Amino acid sequence: MLEVNAKRQELMDKVVGLRYPAVALKMIEDEADIPADAVRPMKDWGKHIAVCQAFAFARRQDKIIYMEKGDHWCWNPILTYGMVDKELGKEGFRAMNRFLGAPENSSDSFVESFPYLPAYKYKGVLVAPLNKADFQPDVTMIYCKNDQLRLFLMAVNSQTHQKLDSSFAPIDSCTYAVIPPMLEGNYRITLPDPGEFERALTPEDDIIFSVPKQRDEEFYRGLEAQAKSGGRNSFYMTMKEDFARPAIYNPIFEAWGLGTSDIWDKK
Repeated sequence: MLEVNAKRQELMDKVVGLRYPAVALKMIEDEADIPADAVRPMKDWGKHIAVCQAFAFARRQDKIIYMEKGDHWCWNPILTYGMVDKELGKEGFRAMNRFLGAPENSSDSFVESFPYLPAYKYKGVLVAPLNKADFQPDVTMIYCKNDQLRLFLMAVNSQTHQKLDSSFAPIDSCTYAVIPPMLEGNYRITLPDPGEFERALTPEDDIIFSVPKQRDEEFYRGLEAQAKSGGRNSFYMTMKEDFARPAIYNPIFEAWGLGTSDIWDKK
């Protein structure tokens, strides 16, 4: 699997030219699937981290990181990745509300609003740079700029001929970039949340494109098609009148009574 993932990363770099490798994420049920060289934050560093920091260590420093419940320093993935169940999650917020003097059950609907992995099914989460991952990712998270995202969407569209739908939240990107794609088998676009920016050094112009394993073959076929058409080298920024239009525009304009011109025909 390592060779396959390395070639997939190489293809992404050829078509899009990412700043960092994509992040391969796998939820672990069996400890035998944890690589021997995976860093365990509390065991190996004596420190907790947030899972968004694990994503950043993977893509920025080529680290392979495995996190169980006791490694996390942010509440959301402990809850939504199933390290605790929803009822225990609600009790945690009720305790917070008692501390704040708020109605105990006022946050129950908030806890219910998230997507969830099955409670206690997984022992932990494993992340690695895609080109160093010797496992099939459940989800591949690609941190990219908007122009790069456009190329990924063109790759998808070349295979599906459909628009990609997504929904957006300003927080909890560690949940939304992972769980809906994993459970639903659909691509997803996610805004990095404030924790990603403040604590995981995610640039302001990054956005997350998630590819679930159910779509791997389709996605990389689309990237191959983009590579043949030139990828990022197919577009050049210009700003001029009577610009060179694609020839396919001419019959459309002619059908609308606008005809074609010598200028356009010569382009």
